[in-house]
Amino acid sequence: MLNRHIEVQVQTLLSHFPCVVLTGVRQCGKTTLLSRLGNGWQRFDMEDSADRQQVLADPDLFFRLHDDKVVVDEAQLAPALFPALRVAIDRDRAKKGRFLLTGSSSPDLVRHI
Repeated sequence: MLNRHIEVQVQTLLSHFPCVVLTGVRQCGKTTLLSRLGNGWQRFDMEDSADRQQVLADPDLFFRLHDDKVVVDEAQLAPALFPALRVAIDRDRAKKGRFLLTGSSSPDLVRHI
């Protein structure tokens, strides 16, 4: 597996902020990087219909049940989760490194963030 320079930066950002967003072009290694985060992270892929349904059925409930070490991969495909994510972050702003979103660079993702 390739060492990625961004890996250290992502870990640093997670130690300072409750939520970090990792964007980039398709197939650049964002999802591969997620596998190196360590144990305890739950990953939900918005390209997977079961994951997308679980997250979007009730985004507020989803974030109440999954409030720490949650990865939402391809988040630009689930814009309805962003208001619920803001509420979840505000619920415990002092706690860092709770959420990591990934997404292909897109105007939709940037607008919702």
